[in-house]
Amino acid sequence: MISLVVSTVSRTRELDRLLASLEKQTYKDFEVVIADQNSDGRVSEVLGRYKGLQIRHLHSCPGLSRARNVGFKVASRSVCGIPDDDCWYPPELLGRVSSWFQTHSDFDVLLTSVCDEDGKLLGPGKRSGLGCECNRHNVWHNGVSINAFWRRSVIDDVGTFDEEIGAGCGTRFQSGEETDLYLRALGNGHRLWFEPALCVYHPSPETIRKRISKQTYPYALGTGYLLRKHHYSPYALVKDFLAYPFAGTLVALCKLDICTTRIRLLRMLGMVVGYLSAGPK
Repeated sequence: MISLVVSTVSRTRELDRLLASLEKQTYKDFEVVIADQNSDGRVSEVLGRYKGLQIRHLHSCPGLSRARNVGFKVASRSVCGIPDDDCWYPPELLGRVSSWFQTHSDFDVLLTSVCDEDGKLLGPGKRSGLGCECNRHNVWHNGVSINAFWRRSVIDDVGTFDEEIGAGCGTRFQSGEETDLYLRALGNGHRLWFEPALCVYHPSPETIRKRISKQTYPYALGTGYLLRKHHYSPYALVKDFLAYPFAGTLVALCKLDICTTRIRLLRMLGMVVGYLSAGPK
């Protein structure tokens, strides 16, 4: 029933952890489509340890959106997910996802919460912790890529990821490809639900702070560009997207937390620059 499309580059230890968590799933009706962006055989060595999983190993040119689209071309199941290669699943997750889609025929996309190694909420669900139907406002807080599952019919209707945005895409806009897909789905009348009782695991920001610092500005460019692409007003940019990091910047500055202050300033600057940009060339 479920196809998991995993785009991977450089990482092997993290991919091994993800596959180990998939091997432990209590639900077995799923396939794993690996979209491999590496130019060597490092992924094959990892995959060889998981003979019990139904794995399709494909190769892709660089770019997260491009690799996922390569995977979608062969994904054969009625529900799709796109776990990052550095996330992992609790053993019961896919079984609960399958049951959810069977009992919620009026919804097309399921978004879960995201927790770190210690079970602390990250991002989705952190602000309210309540289940809700998603709209053009709250999908930004509730939807990331790793926590999403959707019916294949959504992809067939709205198309795959925009290859001009997303990590490694070759343009300045290094994020937003999944939110772009959610917004297109909402625009076509598909219904999205955020369910905090389900969870995907991901490393805490503290353990990957150096990587986050490098990614903040190009990721924020993608956010700003996407706001402009989907016709959010300048007022919405300020009220809904700049006010929160601005308040966080002041708090971090008062604590003399220079690293966090820098990250939040870069995020605000990137969103403004991205919003004012003409878009990918």
